[in-house]
Amino acid sequence: MKGKGNCRELCERVFPRKHWECGTSCEFLHSVLTVKQGSCPPPQRASGFAAACVESCDHDKECSAQKKCCSNSCGHTCQTPSDIYKGAPLKPRKELAFEEVSSGQLEVHWSSRFNISAEPVVYVLQRRWNFGIQPSEDTATSWQVAAQTTEQRARLSDIRPGRWYQFRVAAVNLHGTRGFTTPSRHFHSSRDPSNPPAPTELRVANMSFGPGSTVVARIEWSMPPDLDVPIHHYKVSWSWTAAGHSSASSLTKRRKTVRKSQVELDSMRTNRSYSVEVQAVSYWGQTQLKGPRAVLHFTTQQSTETCTSPTGDVLDVGTPFYQDGELRVHVYWQRSVDPLVEFYRIQWGPEHCGHNQTRPMEKTSTKESFISLQGLLFSCKYKVLLQPVSKTSHPLAESTSFHTPSCATIQAKSPTPVNSVNLQKVLVKPTNLIASFEVLGGNVTAIFSWDISMTSSHQQLTGYQVTWAEVISTNRNYNVKLPRTLISQSQILPPDGNVLVVSGLHPASLYRLEVHAITTEGEGPTTRRTFQTPGYQSTLLHSKRLKQSKGKHL
Repeated sequence: MKGKGNCRELCERVFPRKHWECGTSCEFLHSVLTVKQGSCPPPQRASGFAAACVESCDHDKECSAQKKCCSNSCGHTCQTPSDIYKGAPLKPRKELAFEEVSSGQLEVHWSSRFNISAEPVVYVLQRRWNFGIQPSEDTATSWQVAAQTTEQRARLSDIRPGRWYQFRVAAVNLHGTRGFTTPSRHFHSSRDPSNPPAPTELRVANMSFGPGSTVVARIEWSMPPDLDVPIHHYKVSWSWTAAGHSSASSLTKRRKTVRKSQVELDSMRTNRSYSVEVQAVSYWGQTQLKGPRAVLHFTTQQSTETCTSPTGDVLDVGTPFYQDGELRVHVYWQRSVDPLVEFYRIQWGPEHCGHNQTRPMEKTSTKESFISLQGLLFSCKYKVLLQPVSKTSHPLAESTSFHTPSCATIQAKSPTPVNSVNLQKVLVKPTNLIASFEVLGGNVTAIFSWDISMTSSHQQLTGYQVTWAEVISTNRNYNVKLPRTLISQSQILPPDGNVLVVSGLHPASLYRLEVHAITTEGEGPTTRRTFQTPGYQSTLLHSKRLKQSKGKHL
């Protein structure tokens, strides 16, 4: 907006009959934006650069801070004004009062000092806030206008539980303002936060078809940005049904936990109907807040049909899990298209194990299209054979392989002790566990390293199992110790890989690290450490030796 001419043109176009009120308001706003508070000092008082005979400015807005564009008799320079607060109202008193009404709204009250002003005074109320169980100015948002009013109070309807608010207020009139009061004490709503809503816009963002009828699908969804409590993670589950089935078996259901609003589903098959459920989870104190599930149905039908196996039998293996003191896995398949098939014979057994254990092939039969294999060994590669049985024909057999996790990997995810069947005495142990950190733009990268202690020369080192888990403290009152939640990841390293770089860790968070050696004799004892990642304000490389916690499980 430039000058009165533009104001007149704008108002005559928008309000062709009664444009004088619009023009007056427009000119006032123009003057507020272009003319700063205070008066220019007499030209003869200018000194230094302010007295230079140059045209360094044309308008007040070209000068920094509170300086004005003033004449010095032979030019115009930016100068400090006099009587900068002349006519401006006094600041309100810094004490603000809060009253939370039953409807969930918040009333903020303040009081003004004695003002003699012919012009009306407008109060501008600003606020900032931070998430968390305690107030923090370091992680608070920037100041934002919450209300403008001529009264000495304001009622706010958008106060959210789970946030710590601070307020400040300024009095403004035609002559300007003396600025905002100091920030108020923190206010926290007495209401508990709401559960997160169901994800929206749940969709298949991409689907790719690979060899052997395999399919990988990327699922994405959206969440509102302004929630009572931020989303901690998402629970994703999916299941499928094959031709001739009205509903999915519970054994076909798989689950994942992700941090971002997308997930990649692998080990899928073509020509199946899939159902995906996504649920948002937040934490408030010791309470886990779960939202409703969003459901998506889709098929993995290719536009161009490809050749399939004559029997139509395709084996799928779920994720191994620990239950009732033993390692298990679900195996499922499509029923044969041959109507003469009476039942299925299944054989399974370990091909090789990291601890050199062996076990003969086991056998069973079923008329169902799934089976649960129990009593599996840790750290092994298993082979599964599926043979449809018919009295009149000889259908082709199907086979597949899968790997079982190590005992340490299961233990990291299990709240109860796991009885490993791998009882070999392994004396190789990682020692001198060290971590260093680097913080770049809020992203923490950790560099872990360790030495190895070998007291038996005949044990050949074959690798390392490294597991790291964020220990999430779910404290509502930070002076009370409450249970913790573990979200872990694991990786196998080669025998010469005693250094691991992990990115994407959370700042100012507690993590647990476990390392154990894998030898030809089995798995060695686990070395455990806990560490605290640097906070948001850290920019240097931090290195510290981690505290040992022998025999203690977090």
